[in-house]
Amino acid sequence: MGRINVFRTKEIKEAIAANPDKAQEIIDNEKELGICVTDENGNYVYVNDRYNQIYGYQPGELPGKPFTTVVPPENHKQLQSAHDLFIKNEYEIVRFWEVMKKGGERIQIQAAAAFFDNILGANGKGRKVTFAYYEG
Repeated sequence: MGRINVFRTKEIKEAIAANPDKAQEIIDNEKELGICVTDENGNYVYVNDRYNQIYGYQPGELPGKPFTTVVPPENHKQLQSAHDLFIKNEYEIVRFWEVMKKGGERIQIQAAAAFFDNILGANGKGRKVTFAYYEG
């Protein structure tokens, strides 16, 4: 199984940090990693095309929905708590997660995350940028 390119995630994080007003464009330009941005409550704010491909969604379907839309029901509480802790502590380790595609198929992704409070209308509130790597 392949691994997430941590050098690439670092490049993207640095690019967003240097140009927060261009965050959407930077995220859109990424073709290998699925990237989503969630707000402090865990609702999707933005996702790139690769993220939609990984999970089987059409553009515009996910924004406004909770990120747990792609999480198996038995893990909703655990992952919502992890998201809340991330927003509070701004820290998460790279790890594998079992997630669900739109039709219910379960897949394994590897994910990393970054914290920003100045992108996509954050206005000082937390935004979690999650990088998802999937070989399929």
